Amino acid sequence: MKKWNYFLLAVFIYLLAIYGIGVVESQSEASNIKGFTDALWYAIVTLTTVGYGDSYPVTPVGKVISLTLVIGSIGVLGYLIGEITNKFNLYMEKKKTGFWGTNFENHYVIIGYNDFGRQVASQIVATGHKLAFLVNSKEKLDLIKDVFHFDNCFAMFADYNNDEAYDKINLTKSKAVFLNFDEDTDTLVYVLNLKKKYPNVDVVVTCKNSELKETFVNAGIKYVVSQTTVASRLVASYIFEPEVASYTEDLITTSRTENDFDMQQYKINTSGMYFQKSFMDIFLGLKKEFNAIAIGIVSHGKVIKNPPSDFVLTENDYVILISNGVSKKHLEKAFGVKEGK
Repeated sequence: MKKWNYFLLAVFIYLLAIYGIGVVESQSEASNIKGFTDALWYAIVTLTTVGYGDSYPVTPVGKVISLTLVIGSIGVLGYLIGEITNKFNLYMEKKKTGFWGTNFENHYVIIGYNDFGRQVASQIVATGHKLAFLVNSKEKLDLIKDVFHFDNCFAMFADYNNDEAYDKINLTKSKAVFLNFDEDTDTLVYVLNLKKKYPNVDVVVTCKNSELKETFVNAGIKYVVSQTTVASRLVASYIFEPEVASYTEDLITTSRTENDFDMQQYKINTSGMYFQKSFMDIFLGLKKEFNAIAIGIVSHGKVIKNPPSDFVLTENDYVILISNGVSKKHLEKAFGVKEGK
């Protein structure tokens, strides 16, 4: 506040000097400054360093006051430029750190960042979905921006205890949140706090210690992935069913080309072409129209593998299928939704 008081005082003195020049110079017939308006014009030209030369003091007193005005102009101009530069730099710094937030909706959120999180994020971005990161390190923020410099990606630096940060990344409007911390204990503590504040948010976590999986489930986490369990199953499959394991690994990787295949899920809604169709009709239609294979459904939150042929899918059910990367955009048009939940 004192800073602005000093600035206002300087402006008052500056205007007083302009007024003084106008009064002194108007008393001289040889002067081209005939009043306050001319003096103000002279001051503005001097302040902006334009220097037209059409107005200038001729009296000794006017010249003395003008000297003060010129020196003061340097200070005022320097202060204004400095303030504008500081404000601009502050704005750009806030923009860089995501301070202004994002308007993303129906997006995915990753909290925490490491190499594993980078791989997860790459798969999500490849599907065309919007993704928001929240990290508590500027170093990690820079790493994210180096890799995910896309319009559908947003990254924010903030303290994890800052509730405003979750509003700025639209956490409650996201589809799912992935907690990506290095230690299981950090993840568990964070989960307890997060679910307390946002009980309706879908949270996905990974745990290195498979024995903690039940603990996470009891904490209200529906999707808990044990890294060791998944890895051990895949390794075991490679040992005695290598081709099956290779195929499985491909199916859980986002497809991008005609020769890439992956498993996808699409939501049934009233505007899609498969609303209130039987599973067999959907199976045959997908194979004929898109060379895609329906392998299961999700109904009322329950996954049904190889459902009955006459099972009718209604609004908010999901179809799980296998398709290549090229067919995705056509499938999204047919279902009327993007891939994913």
